Amino acid sequence: MTDGSINGSGRVGVRRLRRLVSGIALAGLVLAVAPALEVGEGEVHLAAAATCPTTRPVQMVEANIKSGMTKSQTAADLAKVFLDRPDFVAFNEVAARADSVLAPKGYAIWRTPGRYTGANPVVWRTDRWNAVAQGTMYVSNQPGKTATQTTELGLRYANWVTLRSVDGCQRISVVSYHVAPKTTLTANLLLPSVKRLGALATSLAADGPVLLAGDLNRHYRSKEYPRSTLAAYGMTPTWDMTGTMLPTGDHQGATIDFIFVRNAAQFSVTKQVTRELNSDHDAVVANLRFDTRVAVPRTAVSFVRGHVVNLPVSRLSEGRRAVMGRIIKAVQLAPKGSTMLIGTARLADETLLKALVDAHRRGVNVRVVSWSAKRSFPEKALMQAIGMNTANRSWAIRRPYSKAGALPPSALVFSTSAGVKLLAIQVDQPLDYRMVERPGRGQVTLEEADFVRLRTGISRQIR
Repeated sequence: MTDGSINGSGRVGVRRLRRLVSGIALAGLVLAVAPALEVGEGEVHLAAAATCPTTRPVQMVEANIKSGMTKSQTAADLAKVFLDRPDFVAFNEVAARADSVLAPKGYAIWRTPGRYTGANPVVWRTDRWNAVAQGTMYVSNQPGKTATQTTELGLRYANWVTLRSVDGCQRISVVSYHVAPKTTLTANLLLPSVKRLGALATSLAADGPVLLAGDLNRHYRSKEYPRSTLAAYGMTPTWDMTGTMLPTGDHQGATIDFIFVRNAAQFSVTKQVTRELNSDHDAVVANLRFDTRVAVPRTAVSFVRGHVVNLPVSRLSEGRRAVMGRIIKAVQLAPKGSTMLIGTARLADETLLKALVDAHRRGVNVRVVSWSAKRSFPEKALMQAIGMNTANRSWAIRRPYSKAGALPPSALVFSTSAGVKLLAIQVDQPLDYRMVERPGRGQVTLEEADFVRLRTGISRQIR
């Protein structure tokens, strides 16, 4: 679709505008209805149900590659990590290592670059799995360090990826985490950190099973091991599944590295071992069997603080539209009587257009302001469908950009969506179909201060 077709005029343009308004409820426009069936150029086709295997073996490796080791020590450890060409690898302490080192040929890697955000990437086999969505979430945000420390041990982030098998049959999410060790500054971070990981796992479980792998920094048999909290979020350690606990490094025989499974009923552990590394942690290797014949209820769609990025090079439309997909879910899950306020440099996505009109029709207060130089067809259609009178409960308007708002290219606030109050999303791209061509980032926050800041900025843009 070109700009000309979106902003076209004359009889053809009028007919298209009328079709968008009158036919906006047609099936097939909403991404969330059947995302796996969308097929674009070079995209993998969803396999027929009859060809899908009932079980699928996968290997998960957790590896803490201690920072500060020599290149040769690191290379030797990585050779052991990739010995069996695992499906997934969760790394810890690798912020300073290059992606090309951590993800050899045949693998892809995801992390948000940075000293803290990039410490725990996820790596996966590209001949078996395609990324659908990926993001980063903070686990703990306790700044400060002692006089002898060079790292703020309380700043911790988890990186996650949702993947679909290349045959289109299975979906799974993988999370790499590293919980802060117990120090005078971080002594109270364990339970809040586990709860945030549990909330992330619950959110990802809406798309299928979840694997979480990393360093919990608490011994499996210690009194501080948060067994009840983990169980409350449905997170089962593979040590429980095998009934065998193995020491995981040079920590006086302690087991502090874990692979957790959410929706554990769908998995069995066929083999679990540790591998001695130059690092002070052993690698944990679990061979799992994923059984699709075991039905496990999906969780409801939910939102957690963190961000998601779209994948312009993805072979799947879901991946290319990952950010827009999250936005559309938030619109679709806003209940009757709630209010959404949206400010964007340009609204030019017909799937989002339909979701907004549907929300208005079910009683949501939909309020949109665009500062595009020229109204797009979806903007015109939205204005015609919900009106432009700001005295009404729903409206769509266009205003010249105002620096007073201090807004990102797109900002959205929801009084309620998916059971969350004061949900805010900001995006570094306009809400445009061309977002699929760029690595857009959507930042989700549940903090009242962020909600108020964005709401105030959008309100200033409306004046």
